[in-house]
Amino acid sequence: MTQTLPTPELIDKFITFVKGRGWDLDSYQIADSLWWYVLTQEEEGKPQPPTEPREEKKETPPTKNPPQESKNETQEPAAPSDEVPLIRETEAQKQPEKIGADTLPISLPGAKFWRETRKLGRAVRPLIQKIDSATQRQINLNSTVQKSAEYSIGKKDGSLALIPVYQAKKVRSLEVVLLIEEWASMVFWKEMAGEIRDWLEQIGAFRDVKLYRIGWDEDRQNLAIRTYSNDTCSIHPKDLIHPRGERLILFYSDCTSPDWYQGRYNQALQDWGKHQIVTLLSPFPEAMWERTALSRGWFVSLVNQTPRKPSQNWRFTSIPLLLQIENEEENQHILRETIQKTYFPLPTISLTPSSLKAWALVLSGDSNATCAGVLLEKSPQNREIPATISPEMSGKQALELFASTASPLAWELLKKLAAAPVNLPIIRLIQSKLLSASNPLNIAEVILSGFLKVYLGGEPVKWDKGGKFNFHTPDHSLDFEFDDEVRELLLTELGNSRALEVIFVLSEYIAQKLNLSTTTFFGLILTNPQVLLGKEAANLVRAFAKVSAKVFQKLGEAKYQEISQKLQSMVDSPPPPPVEEKWLRKYKTVTIAKVKELTGGEEILFQLLKDRLKDFSVEDGELYQRLRLTPEQLKILASEEITAETIPVQFREVLDNTEEEIITQKFNLTLFKSETVFVDERGQITAKEPVRAFYFEENPPSLKMLYIPSGEFWMGTEAEEIARLVERYDSDWFKGESPRHLVKIAPFYLSQTPITQAQWLYIARREDLKVERDLKPEPSRFKGSTNPVENVSWLDAVEFCQRLSKMTKKQYRLPSEAEWEYACRAGTTTPFHFGATLTSNLANYDATKRFAEEPAGEYREKTTPVGQFPPNGFGLYDMHGNVWEWCQDDFWENYDDDFWENYQGAPRDGSPRREKSKKQQNQANKALRGGSWYSSPSFCRSACRNSYDRRYLFNSGFRVVCGAGRTL
Repeated sequence: MTQTLPTPELIDKFITFVKGRGWDLDSYQIADSLWWYVLTQEEEGKPQPPTEPREEKKETPPTKNPPQESKNETQEPAAPSDEVPLIRETEAQKQPEKIGADTLPISLPGAKFWRETRKLGRAVRPLIQKIDSATQRQINLNSTVQKSAEYSIGKKDGSLALIPVYQAKKVRSLEVVLLIEEWASMVFWKEMAGEIRDWLEQIGAFRDVKLYRIGWDEDRQNLAIRTYSNDTCSIHPKDLIHPRGERLILFYSDCTSPDWYQGRYNQALQDWGKHQIVTLLSPFPEAMWERTALSRGWFVSLVNQTPRKPSQNWRFTSIPLLLQIENEEENQHILRETIQKTYFPLPTISLTPSSLKAWALVLSGDSNATCAGVLLEKSPQNREIPATISPEMSGKQALELFASTASPLAWELLKKLAAAPVNLPIIRLIQSKLLSASNPLNIAEVILSGFLKVYLGGEPVKWDKGGKFNFHTPDHSLDFEFDDEVRELLLTELGNSRALEVIFVLSEYIAQKLNLSTTTFFGLILTNPQVLLGKEAANLVRAFAKVSAKVFQKLGEAKYQEISQKLQSMVDSPPPPPVEEKWLRKYKTVTIAKVKELTGGEEILFQLLKDRLKDFSVEDGELYQRLRLTPEQLKILASEEITAETIPVQFREVLDNTEEEIITQKFNLTLFKSETVFVDERGQITAKEPVRAFYFEENPPSLKMLYIPSGEFWMGTEAEEIARLVERYDSDWFKGESPRHLVKIAPFYLSQTPITQAQWLYIARREDLKVERDLKPEPSRFKGSTNPVENVSWLDAVEFCQRLSKMTKKQYRLPSEAEWEYACRAGTTTPFHFGATLTSNLANYDATKRFAEEPAGEYREKTTPVGQFPPNGFGLYDMHGNVWEWCQDDFWENYDDDFWENYQGAPRDGSPRREKSKKQQNQANKALRGGSWYSSPSFCRSACRNSYDRRYLFNSGFRVVCGAGRTL
């Protein structure tokens, strides 16, 4: 890490800023702030974009061959490192693992654990030590000058001699291995593990930080230690032992797994602790350790007088009282020796400033400091996992015990959850809205209290290594449920007003999820709940109604009793019958003849609805029944001459509502609403239009597949525009967009955004789905879970589609060039779907280059999170810029240089264009579309084409198409 000292100008700015804020900081607090700046300041080199020409008159596409490394460059050989490699890592494994729950499908403001970052940094100051390197040397300047001078004095020729004197280079005293236990309950702490790893790197106390998973392999009956993102790359426990003891092992676990109770980690902890420092890092505060497997040991205070002394040699200050009672006949000295033969010490810390400070002082050899630890058995006995709640306890007694032992915030959180259906997104919602002072530790207290039963997919599950609920289970897919008795008691403790507060927050949350106002949602749930039960969040709505009914029932007043009864009737009512059966009974008697008797205006309305649903199999009779019109509307349609172009606004709303009803209920799609914009040559917005699109959501998380309707369009660029581009950029490349030709496109589903890094990681980790090749979990240069994945080859993208198809039992693939351009244009014929030009407010590209008369804009020099710019008319994001996107097609120089079946040029049916033989296909470059973050606007046009070798990495991502297997 490069540290940058604060300059006098920076210090002056800092003091001015503090005074402006009105903060009264003393000299120590100011010094602490500047010290923290020194530790965390890193030089950020400007990213060098891959080669793509952007200058006018010089812009040419990438060559077909991958870039070659220069053979003429020479580099100084690197000095040997003091780090002892644990395994031979590939480039992908060297990338920092991105872990956590930031990929949830519902974005909620989570309660951050790291609220005391400065205090935590101050707590570990004693760890910031340097030692002499065993392998690296540097010149001792003073000794070199003195030695050279002594040698040169008295030389007859008067010449000067340079006699270098070397000394050991000073390096950080320790490197860190962070082990995260691979156990079901640890799914709640994966996000914190990533934060811990980042924090350890930022404080500047360690040479290196590595992250691994550890667990018990039931098949082989031994410990399994793997790199965090690669199951195939494992190491032996003894490989973690540093030959010079310069490694700190932090074992990150909540100690609730059977492996802890059965003592399966004890031998490895002993072996490591004999040679170096091993510390248990618990996500729980010290008060909760008694509820874990640590309770099978003895809690002690540890001391140490030698810096970096192996932890097994740390001494415990006093003998636990119970051990003294059990061995009252032995004197203290003999008893201590007996304990040392039977037990070994394990320093144990929580992530609080006081715990970290005490531990850091002991580690650094401060003889006056003590830290927490536990004595564990060297030869452990297998023990059963104790019940969280004693079977003899009543629900009331168990709650009283929890209230007296848990933190106040955990007790308050438990009470508020009694007024809600419980899952992790809702827990985080209540935290952020109603308990902002709480943190993930309070969630742990609640979840592990024993009051909540765990459900996955509606079925109760256990904390089981091989079961449905395990370390890899997405935490947002879990649901929790109280016993009725416990919920009633908690609601009584909570009180009516605070229970209603929870219901209001939940109403806002569910209404937003359903694209409704809070008033509309609550009105529907009381008057027409069947409408809500047919929507995407039906299970959540029913669970909300069930809990809310109990809350309103406890309020007592007649009006609340009525609300309670209505909510309960919704819960008790059977699920709505399948839409097909429901409507079949209604429209069986409606004949086509009846439909033909419609009035002129009614017929136009009917035909417009039919055209909207042309890709869906809906019979005329059903359309007629669904198109419900009031007598007043029928009079308007009968009396006025209405055309498709002049239809009144109220009837467009009727069409929208009828279309939404049919598609969402009959075909289980969800409505997406937004707004797109159109700009003129100066980049000024000239119009805004609403966007309505339908989608289904797929795993990996937040993968929304948008319905793209059938249609036809002119593919390519007009000859006059091509001539203008060729002249302006002095390149014949743009001729590849000719000749312009008419293409008919069948309906399909396309991912709303390029595949994100979180979605890629979800599939790349699934080795069980592998078809032909391994996938690097984190290939992207610019990190971010919602940023598009990049640096993937065409073959990688195809493997992703094959794995996704295998997992979902649907057919996923890359889009063809024709499908991509059709989807991008969304009915437009302008260079961009936004209109005549592009601006940096509409897309991520090199906006310092201009396409028309728009002003120059921002060049961000990296990818940006998907979906932050306006969508196009089909509801698709990031079709211009951000990342190049792979298509299926073999790349051809233009649309008219070979025969395809019975006609010349590219296919006219939207299918991909391919070489004739398999060998030729394997040798062909593959098509790329859309431009990227470093492209000039001309390369981001809807019609622009590019290509690259299918085998090599390029700054490109991709979207996926769902074809057969999804009924339209």
